[in-house]
Parts: sequence; structure tokens; C-alpha cells
Amino acid sequence: MKKVLRESILKRRISHKKAEEDSKKIAERFLQLPQLKKAKNILLYYPHKNEVDTRYIIKQLADSKRFNLYLPKVSGKEILPVKVKDLSSLKKGYAGIMEPEGESVSPEKINIVVVPAVAYDLKGHRLGYGKGYYDRFLKSTQALKVGVAYDFQVVDQLPAEEHDIPVDIIITPTRIIKTKEDEER
Repeated sequence: MKKVLRESILKRRISHKKAEEDSKKIAERFLQLPQLKKAKNILLYYPHKNEVDTRYIIKQLADSKRFNLYLPKVSGKEILPVKVKDLSSLKKGYAGIMEPEGESVSPEKINIVVVPAVAYDLKGHRLGYGKGYYDRFLKSTQALKVGVAYDFQVVDQLPAEEHDIPVDIIITPTRIIKTKEDEER
């Protein structure tokens, strides 16, 4: 079921222009999150293929110089948060995704993690790419878990398994979906 749903959503496309506009709207909504005021260490993902383009968020946070920005580096079956010192020094890593070089920090140090997905449901369950990297990482952090998605990537319900870790908030170009009762973490 997950495989069929994943393939169906991955086949859906929006124009490059619409993806760019929607990614900017998502970035604006993210940058307005009240939880951002208390955060210091933020783990984002570098966009790959047709994911929401997080470079708008990365640029704004880097320009503010108030945050420590981290990107994931894949090591074996794990994601390691590695501090970004210079975006121009990123190198292709696992699956051709851009990764930083350097030392990683403990997942407990991360305050907010922005999580990629193929799809989310209204309870925050996510359909990833099927390798489990983020599920393993999310178990090891108390960070606010934020999903970013185009509107068509949010569905009413996804099949969820016991090991799946839901996100706390989903940001789309048109709305912010709070998936938990207690949002002031």
C-alpha cells in the first residue's frame, strides 16, 4: 500500500514556477513560527529532485546569523546533523544529495528539524522514501518536527506503523497544520 501511494504521489508534478512560488510561501510561513524565537540549532534538509526547496529558509536563517544551521549527512543507516559553515562547500553524498563536511552534533542538541517526505497526513504521519533514515533520527531527538509540503502532498490519512514518528506541524503554501494538541513545546 505504501509503495503504491508513494509512486502515485511522486508522479504528480507541479510546474517549476509554481514549485518556486510555493516553496517561498512555505519559507515565509516557517519563518513566522513562534517556536523559532526559542530555537538555536535547526536541522534542515537540502532539496533533492522535486522536494520543497528549503534553500529559501536556509538563506534567511544563515543571513540572520542567530541560528546554527545543520544539514543531514548519511553515515551507514543513520543521519548525522552536521553544522553548515559554508553552503558553497557542500558535496554530493548519499543518493546525490548535497551534504556538509565536518563534525556532527548529538541529535539532542537540535531544537527544530525540518523533515522531507513524499506525503503527510493530517495527524502528522509521513510517507518517506522507504529507507527509514528520518524515522531512526526522529526517535533520538525531542526537537520540534516540522514537515514542509506542497498542498497535494497532504492527504487525509496514511498507513502508519508503530515505528513511524509523526511531525508536530506541517507547513504548506496555504496553511499550517498543527498535528498535536500541545504546540508550545
